[in-house]
Amino acid sequence: MSGLLLLRAEGLIDGLGHHTPAESEVVVDGSRIVAAGPVGDRTAGSEDTILEFPGATIMPGLIDCHVHLSGLHCGGPSDWPESRDAAVAFDTVAVARGLERLLREGVTTVRDCGYPHHGLVGLRRAQHVGLLTGPRLVISGRAITTTGGHGAHVSVRADGVDEVRQAVREEMRVGADWIKLMLTGGTASPHERVEDVQMTVEEARAAVGEAHARGHKVAAHCSNRDGAHLALDAGVDSIEHGIDLDAPAVDRMAARGTWLSAAVRCTRVEAEATEESGIPSYVRQKAAGIVDSQAASFQRALQRGVNIAAATDAGPAYFPLGIESMIAELATMQELGMTTLETLTSATGRAGQLLGLEDVGVLRPGAVADLIVVAGDPVRSLDALRRLDLVMAAGSIAAPASRR
Repeated sequence: MSGLLLLRAEGLIDGLGHHTPAESEVVVDGSRIVAAGPVGDRTAGSEDTILEFPGATIMPGLIDCHVHLSGLHCGGPSDWPESRDAAVAFDTVAVARGLERLLREGVTTVRDCGYPHHGLVGLRRAQHVGLLTGPRLVISGRAITTTGGHGAHVSVRADGVDEVRQAVREEMRVGADWIKLMLTGGTASPHERVEDVQMTVEEARAAVGEAHARGHKVAAHCSNRDGAHLALDAGVDSIEHGIDLDAPAVDRMAARGTWLSAAVRCTRVEAEATEESGIPSYVRQKAAGIVDSQAASFQRALQRGVNIAAATDAGPAYFPLGIESMIAELATMQELGMTTLETLTSATGRAGQLLGLEDVGVLRPGAVADLIVVAGDPVRSLDALRRLDLVMAAGSIAAPASRR
């Protein structure tokens, strides 16, 4: 396509906290935005293309800051090959197909927070050379856990400062953008309690020091108060889940700029599930014991001004990755005190800030042209996010009129 691309609609959300419920346009040149705002006196050139969307809103593509992409295949266990190498190949292909669907649904960036092997690095390379379409991948590689620690199925085991340093170096060597630490127990792993602290502060500090020395950030799975304070003592960049954050913890987070990536809806789904859901009883029981504490922690962090980015923890069969889980998460954040516009900003510009992608998730000159055109006004109703007229990733149209 030669010339500029002009997108015009009846509203605009810029990802920076501003909502313009009036005729607006975004001008795209290649992969970048050159203008965004109310329609002005711009005259289209003879080589320019104008796309008009009556009744629609232009906004940045959605960003999910905590997902687990492995296991996107929806078939039963009998579908998986027995050989480990074959299973890795099967899983990687299934994830590739799932990423294509996710992009069509308007999610243009995801941060994977623990993957069982390094297949995502290959998928990201396939995206870069044009073999695969999908959301931008921010990769944590394999999470780092201790012997008997949380999330062993998506982690590499490391005990002691030296082993932790080696594990961090290996994930960075392979291509991880972030390092994910499993500091505490959680709901999804058997034979542990959510109140367990599973990594020492010395181990966590070693991981953070190694990552920060090479320009990488660190996310920490934290399901209890002691784990949160240990994470803050170690200097992590984001706390995942943030269950039982007390006042001193949120004060420290606000003062240091530590992010909260809460994923509150997933815990509620686990807590409210019945035996018929297929969710293991140990998951349901542990979630029921923390769901109220997590909600209170989220509200405490919100009131204190902690940086909050949208995250779903989607990936399990009972909370599948996609727009429905994202809408459910944003709606839950709204119930807990955020305005609708704040939830949308947490899933666009604020999420981009957490990930260190300052030119992603926003509509402003110079930003990457990751955007969606929503058939309606999502500030009035998040349900509008289900109806898309256009999905654009880095200036390329990925899904025109996919679900209207």
